[in-house]
Amino acid sequence: MSEIEREITALVDGALGRGVGSAAAVSVGDAGVEIARVLRGHTRRVPDRGEPIDARTWFDVASLTKPMATAACAMVLVGDGRLDLDTSIRRWIPDATSTGTVGQLLGHAAGCAAHVEFFRVLQHGVSDPRRELVAMAAREPASAPGVTAVYSDLGYIMLGAILERAAGAPLEDVFADHVAGPLGLAARYPGTVALTGAVATELDDTATARGLVCGRVHDENAYFGGGVCGHAGLFATLDDVARFAAAIVDTAAGTPRGRFRTDVVNHFATTAATPATSWRLGWDTPSTIAGVSHAGDRWPRTGSIGHLGFTGTSLWLDLPRRRWVALLTNRVHPTRHGGSADHVKALRRSVNDAGSGTATTSRA
Repeated sequence: MSEIEREITALVDGALGRGVGSAAAVSVGDAGVEIARVLRGHTRRVPDRGEPIDARTWFDVASLTKPMATAACAMVLVGDGRLDLDTSIRRWIPDATSTGTVGQLLGHAAGCAAHVEFFRVLQHGVSDPRRELVAMAAREPASAPGVTAVYSDLGYIMLGAILERAAGAPLEDVFADHVAGPLGLAARYPGTVALTGAVATELDDTATARGLVCGRVHDENAYFGGGVCGHAGLFATLDDVARFAAAIVDTAAGTPRGRFRTDVVNHFATTAATPATSWRLGWDTPSTIAGVSHAGDRWPRTGSIGHLGFTGTSLWLDLPRRRWVALLTNRVHPTRHGGSADHVKALRRSVNDAGSGTATTSRA
């Protein structure tokens, strides 16, 4: 075990001891190669302790779906000439309220609302929940595009439908054919059929009464909206996230992986859809204010992109150094309440700070 693995193991064990879920998996890469890996914990705490996790254990990556699936598919389709970032949303979804563009959707600048609890309607049953979720997101009132950035699940719900229409296939197949297959990822959308071998998320005893959510998407809109969405629904292993990270940093550096193109990957990583925002196309960038960013204070601010997931996941990339830190947890298990959001932020920051010095660290 290397020095960095010992440091991260101590951080992860401390977080698990404070009740930050039941499992945590970390991959650290430098110069395009994984140099540290930590796997700790079990698939669940309740109703009993589950099996120990390994590199093939499934995690609900929550909003990491946005960069890993939605933006990734968009990058391939843009590179293939089948999707234009400057095209109006209404070219693909004619009844959309937003007058923004595809690029503005990717950069959270299309004027869409952040989140609406569509599941309150969907949970009572509709004939085509996937279609209805997109229609509800499209009909929701929107403000003027290009003025300010508002992180929006609704925008990415619509993006999922746009990708389907541009590629002429269901979103799960678009992802499999354009991203997962070419990169050799096992990552997938389970939809409405639970994956076996996944870590549990929340014990849902609310009005939705889902019980212990395990192997199906935790996000309620995605869960009741058919499970395959642009904003959430992807499941991945630590192997998958590490391989995806390596593909992005390598492609950005001029060695294309899978179906990605260097110019397109770098355009998505550096383009903001509106002024004065941290958001790029499919990615966030770390805050420059000390103590604020989930990326920690030591992670580079120049050339870095990343994203978080509500279930306790995160991925940060340092493109110039071809470096990454991936963290997968189930911090919402058995509940999202009780301070787990603050605890997982502290874990993200400390793990990223540990990973920021990897250039001189190697496995022993």
